[in-house]
Amino acid sequence: MNHPLFKKPAFLIWYGAFWMILSAIQFFLDLRVFEANLSIALVDVLVSNTIFGMLGLGIWYVVVGGTNEKRSQIYLVTYHLIAMLIIVSFWLWLTNQIDVALFNRESIKAHMHKVLPGKAGVGALIYILISVFYYSFYYYERLKEKSQEETRLKELITQTQLSELKSQINPHFLFNSLNSVSYLTISEPEKAQDMVIKLSTFLRYSLKHKENQLVSLSQEMEHIKLYLEIEKVRFGDKLEAVFDITDCQGCQIPNMILQPLYENAIKYGVYETTHQVVIHTKAKKADNKLIFTIANNYDQDSVAKKGEGIGLLNIRKRLGLVYGDTTLLQISNENQIFTVTLTIPQNSKLS
Repeated sequence: MNHPLFKKPAFLIWYGAFWMILSAIQFFLDLRVFEANLSIALVDVLVSNTIFGMLGLGIWYVVVGGTNEKRSQIYLVTYHLIAMLIIVSFWLWLTNQIDVALFNRESIKAHMHKVLPGKAGVGALIYILISVFYYSFYYYERLKEKSQEETRLKELITQTQLSELKSQINPHFLFNSLNSVSYLTISEPEKAQDMVIKLSTFLRYSLKHKENQLVSLSQEMEHIKLYLEIEKVRFGDKLEAVFDITDCQGCQIPNMILQPLYENAIKYGVYETTHQVVIHTKAKKADNKLIFTIANNYDQDSVAKKGEGIGLLNIRKRLGLVYGDTTLLQISNENQIFTVTLTIPQNSKLS
């Protein structure tokens, strides 16, 4: 961890201001209380505070060296008492040596004798104050790093969950499509070739946008129409799609989130009936939200109960992960019409 006074210039300014204030107080005390002459008081203040100011920078490394959660409080107190004794003693000795070198030995000795007990106490207090500041900074930075790491882990978990949900969606369609290609290769080779081309285009889109969280509705609908064309190769006139999308092609939605809706409509509608199933798609923008609705008829005699399969459950989970709201997916089932409404907020900062 970098030194706080060098990491944040504002701290260095406050550190300098602290020593200026302390120097002013010491200068006043030297003149008024200890009756030192002006030159001795001035030089003593400058020398002693400059030395301790430099030593104070090094106290940071003493603090960092003593921060170990496995060590006891007794060890920590003893550690700092020894460090304080060494630093304050060295400070007093070096200050005395410089002062003696600059002034008459007798006069400076007399002054040092007067101020020594007070300076030792002040030195110990300054050591404690600086240590408290460094400890506060150290644990604040540790807490911030821990919080950032937790945020990164949560984002990673979210992305992993989204990827897992996508991987549950794609193989189902791929497996069915490959089975159809295998069948058509023998019965209708031309349709098989057309299906292979469309399937390769479909998969290329899926791989290209796998890592993107949001795509435009127009991109997603091109993808869906290709998907329906592939399915129509299998089902023919049993499958019909009608689209009513106005003024919302630029809306942003989570990629690959619509396909399970159409898979669900085909699975419970087209698969289970001999009649034509029409999938109606409506989309509009209202109150800064995209309202996307898919409705399809189904054979009540063939399907005992229509509810949430794995595809719809995955969509609900994805909405919870991306937008924090699983109620954005609503389902209704009336008069043999199964309707799914998807509401996508358009003020999201996700990208």
